Amino acid sequence: MEKDLQAKNYNRKPSRRIPMWLPYVSDIIAKKDSVKIIYKGGEVERAYSKIHSIMFYGYVPPLSQEFLERCAFFEVPLIIHRRNMPKAVYITGSIGTMREDNLSLQIRFRNNEKKRTYIARRILNAKFLGMRWLAPYPQDFKNRYYTIDEMRILEAHHARRYWDRYYEQLGYGRYSRRERGNALTAALDAVSKFVSGIVLRWVVYHNLSPAHGFLHEPTDYPSLVYDLMEPYRGYIERAVFDAFRSKEGEELSNQEYTALAIYAVEELMDSKVYTPATRQIVTFQELIHGAIIALLSYMERRSQKFVLPLPGKPNGGRPRKSGYRLYGRSAGPTDFWTEARELGMVYDLGKIKRRGKVKKNRES
Repeated sequence: MEKDLQAKNYNRKPSRRIPMWLPYVSDIIAKKDSVKIIYKGGEVERAYSKIHSIMFYGYVPPLSQEFLERCAFFEVPLIIHRRNMPKAVYITGSIGTMREDNLSLQIRFRNNEKKRTYIARRILNAKFLGMRWLAPYPQDFKNRYYTIDEMRILEAHHARRYWDRYYEQLGYGRYSRRERGNALTAALDAVSKFVSGIVLRWVVYHNLSPAHGFLHEPTDYPSLVYDLMEPYRGYIERAVFDAFRSKEGEELSNQEYTALAIYAVEELMDSKVYTPATRQIVTFQELIHGAIIALLSYMERRSQKFVLPLPGKPNGGRPRKSGYRLYGRSAGPTDFWTEARELGMVYDLGKIKRRGKVKKNRES
């Protein structure tokens, strides 16, 4: 099964950058403009200019200087993750000479308590909206002021309810999100590291510091990356949820469940969505890039609000003053609005009925 998923993963259009997930790599052959990687399940050769990011899962051989230098030159971040590692290893090129001094903007806004609190609040608001398919939006979050510490406490309580339902409905009720040793946690950890690589590339590309977040405070890990992942976690974790549901009753190993989850997220990244923030149809991956663009738009005062691009449906009225555009389709003389309404129905999470409980899965 894992081999089949990997084969599907790389039979894609070669014209755009794609994130790569490579389990148990045995050899990396670096060339001037491309790299050939042999992993468990197959091999792939791809130009650096067509690679978005690379996550090595499990064992990885020593990385050559040439390979690291080419990845830095083409701005390809590397993530090394093992199932039992509490933290992943991130390798990126230096920020270097800046075309625009976005780093100073980021630090200035981060040191301003009012602006930092506002940005953190907008991030959490989007996160809670994206998780409504399984956990209700927290009461009073929109109606009262919260400090960043209070928001973290509120988020922790909401996450506890969300994960309790998530694990229970997939038949893993005896486990928690922080508990290791089960297929679901291993798959979710791998997915989190995989998506963090996608966010990391765009953060570095726009000359921001990955380690200086607004909601997540520590600077010893890429906290800004995890900040900008939060608005999209509900959609990503729902894709994993549906993938696990589709294999209910089948005997799969932990590695096969992880492969299944990664493949489901890759499919999500390539799927089209409508975003009301810019009235465009874009890929889900471009929404994630849009989070960084939206943050820059707010910090550069091109917009008065921090308007995150989220999946939605057309709702009429005047266009929002988001201050930016994404790489995607705009309204035109086609069936744009019909397609936008159809895509919007898929992500109308507030009206999706809760799924019923399922029988417990047998652990691999």
